[in-house]
Amino acid sequence: MWLPLFPLHTALFPGDALPLRVFEPRYREMMGWVLAGDRRFGVVAISAGTEVGEPSEVHSIGCIALIEHIAEAADGTFDLLCRGESRFQIVERLADDPYPHAEVRMLPDEPGENAAHAVAAARAALAKYARAVERLGLVIGHDEHANPIAESYRIAGALLVDVPVRQRLLACGTAAERLQLAGAVARREANILLTIGPSAGVPLGRPSPN
Repeated sequence: MWLPLFPLHTALFPGDALPLRVFEPRYREMMGWVLAGDRRFGVVAISAGTEVGEPSEVHSIGCIALIEHIAEAADGTFDLLCRGESRFQIVERLADDPYPHAEVRMLPDEPGENAAHAVAAARAALAKYARAVERLGLVIGHDEHANPIAESYRIAGALLVDVPVRQRLLACGTAAERLQLAGAVARREANILLTIGPSAGVPLGRPSPN
C-alpha cells in the first residue's frame, strides 16, 4: 500500500497520543491529501537528518497515525492530535515529491510465547521505574490493558528513553519480546535513577516542532 510519511524525532507506538504542529509547505500539502481521505498517515523515526528542510533518513518500521482532532490557523498551519494505530514496514521509499511517501506493508502483532508471564514481569519492572521517576516529579500512568499486545505498547510508551531504544521496542516481533525488552530497560533505567540520578537530557513526550 502507498502511504504518506511524516519523519519525526520519535518512534510512535500503537495507542500513543501524538500532538503535532504542521507548518512546512510540503506537510501542509500532505495534510490536504490526508484530510480528504481517512485521516491516516505514517510516522517514522528519523535515523539521520532533521524534521525540517532537506529529506531525512528514516527507520524502516513505523506506525500509522490517525488524526483525532485538528485545528487550522488562518496562516494555513495545523495543530493536530493523533493516535498511533498499527505498525508498518517500508518496502520502498519513494521520492519526496511533493512530500515523503513510501510503499509499505502492514506488520502483524502477535502475543508471542509466555506473554502472560512477560506481562507480569514487565509490570513489576515498570512499577519500580515509576517510583524512581516520581522523584523527578513525573507520574507514570497505571491504566493497564488485559490484552498483552496493547499492554506491551503501553509499557514501552511509558518509558522516557531516547529514540533508538523506542525504535527497538517498536520493532520487536511479538508482544512477549517487547515486554521482555521493556522490562529490562525499565529495570536498568530505575537503577540508574536511584543510584546516579537523572541525566541532563530532556524527557520525551513534548510536541514535535515539525
